[in-house]
Amino acid sequence: MFAQNTSFCRFGVFELDLRAAELRKNGVKLRLQDQPYQVLLKLIEHHGEIVSREELRSTLWHGDTFVDFETGLNTAIKRLRETLGDSADNPTFIETLPRRGYRFIATVERPVGEESGISGPSSPPESSAGKNLLKRTGVIAGVVVMVLICVAFWRSQPQPPTVTNIVRITNDGKAKNSINPPVTDGVHLYFTEGTPDTTGDRSELLVAKGARVGSDSVIELWAQPLPAGAPHHLGNIRALLATWTPDGTHIVYADAGNMGKIMTANKDGSEPHQLAEVSGFVFCIRYSPDGRRIRFDITDPKIDSNSIWEMDADGKEIHRVFPSWKESFSHGCGNWSPDGNYYYFLAGRGNAQAIWVMPERRSLFGRRAKGPSRLTSGPLRFNAPIPSSDGKRLFALGEELRVELLRYDEQARRFDPYLPGLSAGPVDFSPDQKWIAYVSYPDMTLWRSRVDGSDKMQLTFPPVRAYEPRWSPDGSQIVFMDVRFDSSWKIYLLSPSGGSPEVLTQSNTNEADATWAPDGKSIVFGKTDKIDIFSNANAAIYRLDLKTGKVSSIPGSDGLFSPRASPDGRYISALTIGERKLMLFDTNTNHWSTLAEGEQLGYNEWSHDGKYVYMRGSRGSAGAVLRVRIKDRMLEEILSLKDFPQLSEVAAGWIGLTPDDAPLLMRDRSVQEIYALDLNFP
Repeated sequence: MFAQNTSFCRFGVFELDLRAAELRKNGVKLRLQDQPYQVLLKLIEHHGEIVSREELRSTLWHGDTFVDFETGLNTAIKRLRETLGDSADNPTFIETLPRRGYRFIATVERPVGEESGISGPSSPPESSAGKNLLKRTGVIAGVVVMVLICVAFWRSQPQPPTVTNIVRITNDGKAKNSINPPVTDGVHLYFTEGTPDTTGDRSELLVAKGARVGSDSVIELWAQPLPAGAPHHLGNIRALLATWTPDGTHIVYADAGNMGKIMTANKDGSEPHQLAEVSGFVFCIRYSPDGRRIRFDITDPKIDSNSIWEMDADGKEIHRVFPSWKESFSHGCGNWSPDGNYYYFLAGRGNAQAIWVMPERRSLFGRRAKGPSRLTSGPLRFNAPIPSSDGKRLFALGEELRVELLRYDEQARRFDPYLPGLSAGPVDFSPDQKWIAYVSYPDMTLWRSRVDGSDKMQLTFPPVRAYEPRWSPDGSQIVFMDVRFDSSWKIYLLSPSGGSPEVLTQSNTNEADATWAPDGKSIVFGKTDKIDIFSNANAAIYRLDLKTGKVSSIPGSDGLFSPRASPDGRYISALTIGERKLMLFDTNTNHWSTLAEGEQLGYNEWSHDGKYVYMRGSRGSAGAVLRVRIKDRMLEEILSLKDFPQLSEVAAGWIGLTPDDAPLLMRDRSVQEIYALDLNFP
């Protein structure tokens, strides 16, 4: 228990008055019921240690008390977290350890000397007046010392900054790279379509440049002198992401041929060698200002989520920076402040990501902040935070996400708005062509409406992230994908009149791209162990019998994904992993053949008469809408997508067809501008 003469303790902005049994936040009393309060006392008493659920049970209820312990304790923990503004997924105060208990992880401050029961040797008798004077003097001196020590203790704690003002510093309405951060030389901000990074003395800029070697596309690394000068090629390095060491003598990069390999080379690109290798794809490599540590993101292709990792400068001691955070809580794209005292990064699920900060420096007493805190919130989605040279500001890309659905008129060779006013896509039409099902962007909820946009009804709600809806042949059901971040992708059935979605299988493997058989008795879909379709994923195509529930594989479909059934049911088209071939399966012969070849093929769609397959593809450096004729396999370009703004997220490159086979596309209308965030440090 707490010492009897302990009166209060502090953690973060909270103060716990033990004598008054009160919890205060910034001096304001908070309402906290008895059981959550008792749980808080127990956790703080053993802060930094695991407190089992059984220990908390004995604290809240006597042994002979009959109560629903599990529900009662869960409720107490939930209410306590709500009062503290804490999160089980990303804890600042109370960490959950599955099957073990809970741990209070925040720094707890107690007034120095309160718990000491030490007394000095006995003194000769003094007069009553002398005793009182000495006593009063000692008390006053003790209070002054205690106050000074507490102030010093508080000031020495690593306190996170706050954002006091946000100013937009660009206003051109042009798309900017939201994946890679801008950089600064202390005077200017630079942002490119590649991956920039400046040398330690900010005299050169690293940029990635696409090039072609024979029939292959490669990424070369170049150095651009600042503020002007001729760029020069850095050896034979093939890298999409790279950074300079703080002293500017070496380059560290992710190998473009194997994005799990972290490489290093001299500043001119010579003598490259491997520094480390990890499982997954490496992004956002950054050195600490003192050059001792390297942090980087690893993208898990199975769940398409980022996490921040750290290693020593020699490639040893690789570990996660936030091991208690769930893998589905994506976080990354971090940068240190110039003095190394703070680390700024992005965190969140899906489009609801924000800038976070973690104090790095240790306090006067050697303590370190236990966890990060959130800096931004609101309608803007921030990306790529980078501190200014003096550390007093953050520069970041702010995005307002929106898309516009367009119909391409092949005869007039122009785009016309479709469902104007809606930020939507993908869409699908009912068999009678009177209704549509569409996904609202960026919240990824599924809606149904008439083709003129009337009679709208929302069919799914968060945390479901709906994608690629498909009407059944009789119009009575809609099949769709749930592409949420915290679990495998799944396929669901839903009535267009609403209700609870019904999951089709109980598999733990990612399931995607459902397509109906024309008779409505079965659904063909793809399975893959990884979401990234450019990796060495294990993929195949399956058929689900809706009456029996039996799932069977399509013969010879290993390595294929994105199946589409032809209108007459004879054929199934599908793409190869790597998106270089469109394959055709003949159900009469059970034989696969190549229908078309190209680069970055995707989103194949059958024309309603079954004579063509439309798809997205790449012609040279520009994207295109392609069409292949089934009878002679003639491939033609319908539309060039050069300079067409497309999303860089899950719906990137989506195309569909209207009932009259006009291509539908999603044009990115997101506003991306650079903002300056003024910081206030305690």
